[in-house]
Amino acid sequence: MNIKKLPVIKSDERGTIYDCNRMNFLIRKKGTISSDHSHKEGEDIFLVEGKIKLTVGNETKEVESPVKIEILPNVYHKIIAITDIRILYYYK
Repeated sequence: MNIKKLPVIKSDERGTIYDCNRMNFLIRKKGTISSDHSHKEGEDIFLVEGKIKLTVGNETKEVESPVKIEILPNVYHKIIAITDIRILYYYK
């Protein structure tokens, strides 16, 4: 599991813009489960808002935004939303 803080592009009194590359945007409610699978492509997941319980392979931990999560190809992963969450993701 490789987790990195998101780089900030700009931050001012209006808020913050994070560098997230090209991807899909996902909104999930507290208590919902996402992923719960593996696939042949690698995946980058950007947790931009909220807190999750993340399982990658046999490792599970609570993760709070903003972070980048790198999932290798063919590795099982599961996300449980501890709070309402907002995620950006793309397959490599």
